[in-house]
Amino acid sequence: MSIITIGIDRAGSDAIAARDRRTRASIAFGRKRGYYRVLFESGPVDAATFATTAGVDERFARSWLDEQLAAGILRQVDAPGSDDAQVLLPGEHVTILLGDDGGPALAGARRMRIEHRAELPAVLDDLPPIVAAGSADRGPAPLGHEVERARAAADAARLLRIV
Repeated sequence: MSIITIGIDRAGSDAIAARDRRTRASIAFGRKRGYYRVLFESGPVDAATFATTAGVDERFARSWLDEQLAAGILRQVDAPGSDDAQVLLPGEHVTILLGDDGGPALAGARRMRIEHRAELPAVLDDLPPIVAAGSADRGPAPLGHEVERARAAADAARLLRIV
């Protein structure tokens, strides 16, 4: 390995580490100020509604929500009857980000996640790609729901490493 390659690898690692630090800081900021609770209780919201509900400036709200979307913490959903997009706090992230551990109801799921954490990336790689349900050329999506649930579990595991 040449010195140039090592330098490039180190620069890439430094960039990833910096991104992870920014993500952690943004998550901590949102948790401390109750933004995830606002998102949980409001359901899908646009930036203006979030700003009003959270009591912050709309420009700040838009910026923070964009950070959360970029980090994969929030999901963008279509607003019914509107062209505007809304953001949603996925259910699999709720217990992690709201700071409540879900009590005994999630104890078994937590144990299973810890036991099988190393296997998850390989399992996700082996899953078939999701086909749009009802597409004319392929028909309904086989295992689409199961694949989405597995990907949601992977998102939650990734989020736990960040938080």
